[in-house]
Amino acid sequence: MQNAFLRYEQDVKQWVDGGFPDVNPLTRDFLEHLRRDGAPRKLWKHQQESVYRAIYAYELLQMKNVLLNIVTGGGKTAIIGAIIAWLKYCHAIDKFLILCPNTIVRDRLEDDFTDTKVFRDFDFFPSGTEHFKNELGLHLLEPGSTPQGILESGIVLGNIHQLYQSNISGKRNLAYMMNFVEHLAVFNDEAHNTPAAEYDNTLFALSPKCKFRLDTTATPDRADGKTPDSKMIYEYGIADAQSEVPPIIKSIVVYQPKLSSVQLTYTNPETGEKRTVDEMDKEFEKIEKGLSATQWVTDPDPMRKQIAIALERLEEQKRRAASIGHGEYKPILFVVGICIKDAKAAAEMLSLPKEKGGFGINTVVVTEESSEDERLLAGIIGKRGKALEETKKNLERKFGLTKARELVEKGSQLEAVVSVLMLREGWDVPAVSVILLLRKFSSRVYGQQVVGRGLRLNIRGEDAQEFCAIVDHEKLKHNWLWETVRARVKTDIDLGNLFGDEDLPPKSKVQILDKPENIIDVPEPEEAEQADFSDLEDLKIVEGDYPNWQAILNSFEYGSEVEISKVEIESVRGTNLFGDGFTEISDAPRVGKSQLPEEEISKERLVEILKHTIRDIADILLAEEGIGSHELGYLYNIIMDHVQTKMLEGKSAGLATIESLKHTIRQRHNLSRNFRERPGLVASIVKYRKGS
Repeated sequence: MQNAFLRYEQDVKQWVDGGFPDVNPLTRDFLEHLRRDGAPRKLWKHQQESVYRAIYAYELLQMKNVLLNIVTGGGKTAIIGAIIAWLKYCHAIDKFLILCPNTIVRDRLEDDFTDTKVFRDFDFFPSGTEHFKNELGLHLLEPGSTPQGILESGIVLGNIHQLYQSNISGKRNLAYMMNFVEHLAVFNDEAHNTPAAEYDNTLFALSPKCKFRLDTTATPDRADGKTPDSKMIYEYGIADAQSEVPPIIKSIVVYQPKLSSVQLTYTNPETGEKRTVDEMDKEFEKIEKGLSATQWVTDPDPMRKQIAIALERLEEQKRRAASIGHGEYKPILFVVGICIKDAKAAAEMLSLPKEKGGFGINTVVVTEESSEDERLLAGIIGKRGKALEETKKNLERKFGLTKARELVEKGSQLEAVVSVLMLREGWDVPAVSVILLLRKFSSRVYGQQVVGRGLRLNIRGEDAQEFCAIVDHEKLKHNWLWETVRARVKTDIDLGNLFGDEDLPPKSKVQILDKPENIIDVPEPEEAEQADFSDLEDLKIVEGDYPNWQAILNSFEYGSEVEISKVEIESVRGTNLFGDGFTEISDAPRVGKSQLPEEEISKERLVEILKHTIRDIADILLAEEGIGSHELGYLYNIIMDHVQTKMLEGKSAGLATIESLKHTIRQRHNLSRNFRERPGLVASIVKYRKGS
């Protein structure tokens, strides 16, 4: 996304150094108060810069819709709070609408704005105007809430769907906004979600009332190439945050196993005969082609060993937390799956007692099937001290003392959370110290969002560099992701060693604009240019646009079933992010043989698993293409029709045989791979709809 503020970089610096001339006098008072030395909690430099630029854009450049691109963990909520205080104090705006894409993000924002917490923590209002905080009560837009609260509260927080005109509640809430609110400011958190039809329609409907709109995100550039319609005025990315002293975010170390041998179990699709092959067999290379990348981390034996690597990293992080964190936080493991079946398999392997073949780790699963309590537990996990007390207080207010105590007690005992798609944005738990990837990322946006879950610091204000360990597999081919976040490698470290400060990567160098006066504005052409392209007539370009997408689906093959039945790990390699340097080599984890029982599953349960699996695949494919979940039902039906034709002998799931259902579920990763290997296919299926 283009930075619209490059040409004003020097002007803003001179404006700040000059004491904020040419602005509303109240604004000058507010900014001097904001940067005073005696503040109880000061904004970071990049947070101050964000506020400066938003004010400069609004008051001096008359920009109404602006965007801040701030790294995960960079404190976007505090920036929103400061802007609300400025608009309230200096521009007499009394209504503030904060929109977010899901309940996970909403819960986090609710914690920050309940009882004016963010305004109290930073003391944003100048002396004599503290009473403004009393006018910034919070109203939640949620199912069952009455719209009267929109009028009675200064801040309205809600999932964007609570303003959609496609539902009765959304129509009612939007009508209240349009009919009874004179003017307001709108804040879009996780603003990369805004380029969607209904989201755009809602913002357009509110625009006559909206005096100022601030969008915030860490990933403005979506997979589908669309970006928010606001102007980006500030970029503060991973390299910027890593250059700070003390640091703003964690470093990241990526661990991958180095395999010494692999054994596959191959099922002949015609005879049903099973046979085992290893790397010494002539047929190995041919049979290996039947594997999907994700099977290297989700088949039972590889999954068990990936989990073992992750748990060794978790033990290391516990020792480090005791050393540098003085016990102020409890490191946790975050596991990312591609479908509910794999997520539940990982959770079972983690949580079962060791004597039954598991690892004995207290684990919660968060998927679309999860209960509200399970979602709430994901917000408690890893918290201690003041953060836990704040959460407990909010839970008591919503659910009462008894349930709040039960949730806090249960959540405090958790050490791992497993998720499918749900916890990719807005789930901000600094205690995430290890991330285990049990899926392949194809989307730059989605991959960075998951990595972002491990960036938030637990220890702030000290130059003690924390890191998050990410357990990956080279077969997933995530090098593009690690390059995006500036990877480097460290070698020859024994198992169990902690990183010393001398081992950590050097600070990144921030790139700055040296001569903004040399920026050249390229004017729009006054008339259409004429050019001769006749010499390019025979040039063929594959654009990833498939009007005849059904023919492509018909060409997909799902033959043999191949399972990675055994892997031997020679060592574990660690890749340290944000610089150049070194590789870490650790011993392979010691993992006993799994004793997990083979589950007998009824046909009804197999049908349910298949439907959930297809839904998860459709949901993720849409997310990776940057297409909204409103197309989920349509794509689900397309994929299910495809599955019935290719793997269920033309029968519906309910009429299919148990063996064909099992075969289809085992082919889930190849199914996903076939769609993912043709970028643009999912978009074409949506674009060229059946029956349109």
